[in-house]
Amino acid sequence: MSETGKFTEEILTAANEKAQVIINEAETSTQHALNEAKMHSAREAEDVLSNGRAEAEGVKRRKISETRHRLKLKEQSEKSKILTDVLEQTRARVNDVAKDENKYFAYLVGLVSSGISEIGLDAVVVHLNSRDLKQIDLNRLEREIAKNPGKAIKIEFSKEPIVASGGVIVSSIDGKTRIVNTLDQRFEALESKLLIEAGKILFGE
Repeated sequence: MSETGKFTEEILTAANEKAQVIINEAETSTQHALNEAKMHSAREAEDVLSNGRAEAEGVKRRKISETRHRLKLKEQSEKSKILTDVLEQTRARVNDVAKDENKYFAYLVGLVSSGISEIGLDAVVVHLNSRDLKQIDLNRLEREIAKNPGKAIKIEFSKEPIVASGGVIVSSIDGKTRIVNTLDQRFEALESKLLIEAGKILFGE
């Protein structure tokens, strides 16, 4: 082989080796870039999945909370209806007292006597509803009240009826002091206690 041939071969060999190095470096760089891309994509995918899971969990918790709240409201509404029904039945039974003439008369004597004792005056005005003003024997009522021990009290019956299911209002002559002993007032005074007791009995609250 001539000197020129040897020289050319050496150049080609060197060029081939250099080309191989470049190719190897390029392949290495490419593989590294691919690995980086895969890792980045995996991280992004994991982030997406993680965010999706977190969002799904949040939606689930929110739905559960909304359902619980809705059921709680429904439960409270049903309890309220039951307690309202209990109150209405109790009010009806209280009002039934006025339908039994003998029992109601004795009850009325007690209410007036209690009002007179509480107001502590020598002269009082007794106020009744329109039904009682028509049906009750006021002279008999006054005589029964007078049987109670204590000092004699002057009683005047107002001709103006009160708006009440039954019972009385005992007032001073000038009307400035009033003792309300109506069936409605008595029921209202017991209403909150009745609700508490009914809640304990019916719902264990």
